[in-house]
Amino acid sequence: MDAGAGVIAGERNPGFQPPRLRSLEIEGLLQAGAALTRRDSIRRWALALADAAALAMAFGIVLLTTAPSSGGSVAGAAALLPFWIVLNKLLGLYDRDANLIHKSTLDELPGLCQSLAFGTGLVFLLAPVLLLPELGRGDVAVFLGAAAVLAPSARGLARLAVRRSYTEERCVIVGSGLVASLVGRKIEAHPEYGVEVVGLVDVPFPADAEDDDEVIPHLGELDRFEDICLEHGIERVVIAFSSLSHEALLDVIRISKRLHMKITVVPRLFEVIGHAVEIDQLEGMTLMGLRGFSRTRSSLMLKRTIDIAGSGAGLLVLSPLLLAIALAVKLNSRGPVLFDQCRIGRDNKPFQMLKFRTMVDGADELKESLSHLNEADGPMFKIADDPRVTRVGRLLRRTSLDELPQLWNVLRGEMSLVGPRPLVPSEDDHVIGWHRARLDLTPGLTGPWQVLGRTAIPFQEMVKLDYLYVSDWSLWNDVKLLIQTAPVVMRRRGQ
Repeated sequence: MDAGAGVIAGERNPGFQPPRLRSLEIEGLLQAGAALTRRDSIRRWALALADAAALAMAFGIVLLTTAPSSGGSVAGAAALLPFWIVLNKLLGLYDRDANLIHKSTLDELPGLCQSLAFGTGLVFLLAPVLLLPELGRGDVAVFLGAAAVLAPSARGLARLAVRRSYTEERCVIVGSGLVASLVGRKIEAHPEYGVEVVGLVDVPFPADAEDDDEVIPHLGELDRFEDICLEHGIERVVIAFSSLSHEALLDVIRISKRLHMKITVVPRLFEVIGHAVEIDQLEGMTLMGLRGFSRTRSSLMLKRTIDIAGSGAGLLVLSPLLLAIALAVKLNSRGPVLFDQCRIGRDNKPFQMLKFRTMVDGADELKESLSHLNEADGPMFKIADDPRVTRVGRLLRRTSLDELPQLWNVLRGEMSLVGPRPLVPSEDDHVIGWHRARLDLTPGLTGPWQVLGRTAIPFQEMVKLDYLYVSDWSLWNDVKLLIQTAPVVMRRRGQ
């Protein structure tokens, strides 16, 4: 932003001061900018090396599993690795991390699959030009299978290595209301993001905002924005529903760019914006296209087919484990092996959801006497050290093995492998208005509430997550949630 623009902005916003870079700070700014970009550069190189290593290993596996005569073809194809890295660069697989807080290898799987398909086709096309023997279909199948596993794994390890080699990215939130505090809490709840929330900056700062924010400190008002960022070594600015005027926020963004900081903006209407956002352009104006509730019959049939196949295979493969758990529950305490509870399903239809019993028989009758120990938000009931839970029940809950009988509910069509959380009637009564659209899909054995924190998520936020899941539903989102559930259960988060 030039000096003239700063003066104009200052006239429009008397409480906001334009950037005032002193000569002694310019050199420090340049050094800080170089330090901020070094991590991103290292991450890009690490991802590129991970891709090269994964593809080279995939070609090596082809060499080990095919006849020696294929060696020249495979070696020649491996020589195309630099071009494959350039392809990934063109697909944006190295540059997106710098702009994101949540750097997920899972989210880039479609791009990786596109790269593998296009790159493999390119190898076929260039083989005659490079005078290489043609690769057989078996070679291609082995290569694609190996690369599909090795590439995401290598990229995940590369991201982990970079995150552990550097300090956390220092972040400041421009805003002081409930949304700003919510963003801060969400970032702090996920240390795997590698982001540290240093504090909040805004003007005017509400007198009662301190009561809403117990953890995130208020660093100052926007007239000191530049100084605050310099003093605290800020690397990222998150703009979250600030009370500033439109022009003042534009000045904040201009200053952030001048300080070489990354910028994240929480969009208005974020409560109804999910992953399926299409970026559109209208004569230079950026628009966002949101997906509606329309779902094709073929997609829903495929979802049901996956449910039947997955639950049927799960019941068959896990039958010895299910019998062992049933025996342990029976021997540990008196009462039935299974616990069935009324839940509200798709289109408001009730059903009996099954679990292995983890509490003493008649636990519901003791609920009222323990209500003063309830730690959950809203209508939900949760006690961290519930005295009603049996010894075997604690183990089952920590490992989520008590949920396995719900595979029978999935097979019967009352539940799905992935879906919104099935609520008991007393909880469902608190879901009103547009939130009830969460029941447009069958409730799931797992879902966004399971992956993102389970009971650590307040009730109203869980309902919003379910609504976003339903409004943004796709088969790929279901696959991602299934993949994400396993590590969450192993970490025993949200119990």
